[in-house]
Amino acid sequence: MRTAPPCSPSSPAPRCPAPRTPARTTPRSGDGGRDPGGKPLSAFGRPGAPARARKPLSAPRAVPVCPGGAGRRMLEKDQPGSEESAMEIRGPSGVVAGVDGSVPGNEAAEWAAREAERRGESLHLVHAVNTGTVTLSPRTGTTVTDLILREAAELLESVRSGLEAAHPGLRITGDVVPRDAAEAVLTAAEHAGVAVLGTRGHGGFASLLLGSVSLRVAAHAACPVVVVRGTEHPDGPVLVAVHDERDAAALRFGCETAARRGLAVRALHTWSPVVADVGRMAPMVDELGEESRLHEQLMLRTCDPVRDEFPAVDVQTQQLTGGTAATVVEESRTAALVVMSRHQPAPRFGLRLATPVHAVLHHAKCPVAVVPV
Repeated sequence: MRTAPPCSPSSPAPRCPAPRTPARTTPRSGDGGRDPGGKPLSAFGRPGAPARARKPLSAPRAVPVCPGGAGRRMLEKDQPGSEESAMEIRGPSGVVAGVDGSVPGNEAAEWAAREAERRGESLHLVHAVNTGTVTLSPRTGTTVTDLILREAAELLESVRSGLEAAHPGLRITGDVVPRDAAEAVLTAAEHAGVAVLGTRGHGGFASLLLGSVSLRVAAHAACPVVVVRGTEHPDGPVLVAVHDERDAAALRFGCETAARRGLAVRALHTWSPVVADVGRMAPMVDELGEESRLHEQLMLRTCDPVRDEFPAVDVQTQQLTGGTAATVVEESRTAALVVMSRHQPAPRFGLRLATPVHAVLHHAKCPVAVVPV
């Protein structure tokens, strides 16, 4: 048996054979190769056509609530080529409220209706139902999903009709949205003036002071968020926590709210003296007066421009030493509304509320507004 001479760069012939790739023995999914005639074979060796790409499924979208009855508020599929993006719930530029049929949710809806009346704007209700688990089950057809959505539409109609009876001149719309509740409210409130939620819904932990939906919306919403809790004192002041000059936006929101209700505004600033050690306590006693004057100047720089914008609103300033959260919670016992700032823009995942805001949302004795600044 003759063997081929070794290949070298100087000898052009014979050519070195290119390495061969081993033949594929396992057919690709849905492809069994080709027969001697060149026709495609299926995975079982029989002639067949190549697998076709699946047509993408469209996501459900919410249909706006119409006043004609619950049966007309159903969910439909986006048609191919529809100009509306799937799952887009763009609420009006008024007041948005999340409802779920719970007592806190109904209280939030009533608070939102009164706020919409005072603003002269419409109220948009959002009721979210998560049908993902039911939809993904292979043993469940569309009947169960449709039943869940129908019951959700009936619940929304019940809330809407009750609010309409109590507030006959108010325009109320709504959506049943098959998605996560926090995401539904965040999407609807992208262009709203304010979003309103209750402390908690139908979650499984009754001992929680604040539900996860309200906490997530307060942390991520682009507009002010009001969490309705405790007892509202209609004649009390609007209490605004002021930390630094960035909180002028929160103070402005408080003044707008107070102007609509004919209330006073109390801008509250808390601070604590810094003590390095006990030995330095005596010298710092003389410095407390100077530190207090610095905080007073900060309040003047923050509050005076806002005072000029709202000459009809009585804006009072107050400085107290102590922790912000504990002081605001205590002062909320006689307030109509507490206004807190959310300083950092929150990412899409994770809660980025400052500790005082988080604590006040859980323990305040009246409704709390969180204003992004």
